[in-house]
Amino acid sequence: MKALVVDGYNAIHKIRHLEALLDESLCEARHALTELAMEYRRKVGGIAEVAVVFDGKDAYRGKNIPRPAHQVFSKTGEGDRMIIRTVRKLSDRYHVIVASDDNFVRNNSRAYRASTISISEFFATVRKKNAGG
Repeated sequence: MKALVVDGYNAIHKIRHLEALLDESLCEARHALTELAMEYRRKVGGIAEVAVVFDGKDAYRGKNIPRPAHQVFSKTGEGDRMIIRTVRKLSDRYHVIVASDDNFVRNNSRAYRASTISISEFFATVRKKNAGG
């Protein structure tokens, strides 16, 4: 089995329509990226866990509001390190796929035997039409 970890803001700023959503709503842009991650999971198959990691201004810390499913928020300025911690934790149970264009994230993820894909590869997989359709 596999797990997918997506570098949230890195992806939002690399996928044109998601970046455009930022003008309307940061929450909507994050939600749309999370939906793309779930579509990637469906198309690739064999992915048991999905985590979309955002560098987070402590948005959910100390509050009794539920975090959106599949979204992980770091402390402010700790997004890349949170991605690596998530990869480390998941690598004990899964082969981890990391979607990011950040060299720090990619190189450190490989230290935990993770495969890395670029954001353009991630998005190209999501955009592929279904077989027969």
